[in-house]
Amino acid sequence: MKLLCALLLMLVSVGFGQDALTIEFAGTAINETNADKPVAAEVHFTVSSSGCTLKVMPPLTGSGPCRIKGYDEKTGDIDIVSDGPPSIVWSGTVKGNFASGSYKIDVGAQKGDFYMAVTKRPATGSDSAPPRAPTPGILPRSSCVPAVESAITGEVHGWDGETIFKLDNGQIWQQAEYDYTYFYEYHPDVTIYETSGGCRMKVEDEDETLIVKRIK
Repeated sequence: MKLLCALLLMLVSVGFGQDALTIEFAGTAINETNADKPVAAEVHFTVSSSGCTLKVMPPLTGSGPCRIKGYDEKTGDIDIVSDGPPSIVWSGTVKGNFASGSYKIDVGAQKGDFYMAVTKRPATGSDSAPPRAPTPGILPRSSCVPAVESAITGEVHGWDGETIFKLDNGQIWQQAEYDYTYFYEYHPDVTIYETSGGCRMKVEDEDETLIVKRIK
């Protein structure tokens, strides 16, 4: 979206000096400091004439003011620094109505990835209709059609609320219903398939199944 790129560039160059310019991003941040136990949370960025703000939902932290450090209109590369606490450096790429990349936190040498969609942008002529926003944390696609067949990377100790599952194929899924089940498996095969209630995951050699949502 050329309009979105131009507005971001304008907000950077004028230091938020234009009225009525507001762009909002919503999505998911995944803290992958502990590769075996990634932690995901909903995040929101709001960039407007009054400044830049970040809102991070539990269990992660970091809400506070932010600033666009740099934006390249040609490549879509963007760098944002949020003051938190803790202070976080976000580096990624804006493509159309989506933004993704990685972040790092000096405190505790933490790092992770983020995936967001534009949920609000300024109304300007024929380009005024905002995109239909996906539910934060869920990719806008049919995630389990056809069925996904892969394996969970490393160990899995069941699930207990918002458990994250990293698969060998690069996908990341999260528990999407309340349930508690304990078992231990190392690198088990999994199948994720569509049901009327959503995408359901079946772990090899386990009787219990679980509704999950794809976050990467």
